[in-house]
Amino acid sequence: MKTKKNNSLEQVVSPATRGSRKLNGHKPASMELIKTFLYFAIFQHPLTEEEAQNFCQYPTPSIRRELDSLIRQKLLFKINDYYLPYNYPLWVERRINGGELAAKKMCKARKMANILTYFPFVRSVMISGSLSKGFMDHSSDIDFFVIMKPGSIAISKFLMGLFRRFFAPKSFCINFIIDSNNLHIKKQNLYTAIEMATLIPLIDDDLYDLFIRDNLEWIRGFLPNAQFQRSDIAPYKKRKFQGFLEYLLSTKPGMHLDDKLRLQYIKRLKRKADAGTQASGEIIINKGVIKLHGKPYQKKIMNLYDKYQENFFVERELVFNENFFK
Repeated sequence: MKTKKNNSLEQVVSPATRGSRKLNGHKPASMELIKTFLYFAIFQHPLTEEEAQNFCQYPTPSIRRELDSLIRQKLLFKINDYYLPYNYPLWVERRINGGELAAKKMCKARKMANILTYFPFVRSVMISGSLSKGFMDHSSDIDFFVIMKPGSIAISKFLMGLFRRFFAPKSFCINFIIDSNNLHIKKQNLYTAIEMATLIPLIDDDLYDLFIRDNLEWIRGFLPNAQFQRSDIAPYKKRKFQGFLEYLLSTKPGMHLDDKLRLQYIKRLKRKADAGTQASGEIIINKGVIKLHGKPYQKKIMNLYDKYQENFFVERELVFNENFFK
């Protein structure tokens, strides 16, 4: 989930705002619940009770008792219907405003997902990123996770990029593409578990359930209470124009062009990495997977998550990193 810098929301966590943090005597469920809120504090993102239940890393049918206990001890705070580890009403105001904008963006996301199914080999389109968490701000774009039929997916990615540049600039981003032969996600951590569990399928050719089935075991290892979203999914409808393009791109010249384009992607990104303008740690490009995320957000998020856990019960200041997502 990506957020942008907002000067009005920069916060310094001090003993005055945190209350007394004592670790001793807490049950495993309470400890894992605190860690859940600390993870989302990275994004200044308060959670509802249902969300906290879904993202808690401890298997439990209910977290109500733990929530009430942590609030009494001032380890959590509740503002309106949202829970957060710091008493910051601005975070809740931001979440509410972002939720209202996200609801408006969903209509646009559905229209854009329908357009993407005209591109060759596209079979399933899902919302990812901040919108899949029910939040958007005015600088956010709509992130999509796409599953394709095996074929010339580099060419299809290139064509979608051209469409975005000339007809829908800064409106959406396709940050992850896999084909149906590569449904299993290899990089497995809390970040990827949350991202995969919160995908919202908009258009699907019976691939979403296969995708979840292939990744369920490791996702449950991080999020044992996760609930997956399967409502309001439109069935995939193949277009004649799409079928014609797929036929052309499945020929030897088409596959050769796809190989050349994929190599050009790799060379261009390597040049950027060598120049220091783009990191390569989260870039994957092969015949069945394209993930172009040059900045190492996963690593930064997990490092900051570790830091938050180390410092939450220590009486010293903890500053939210305003440059985190630059």
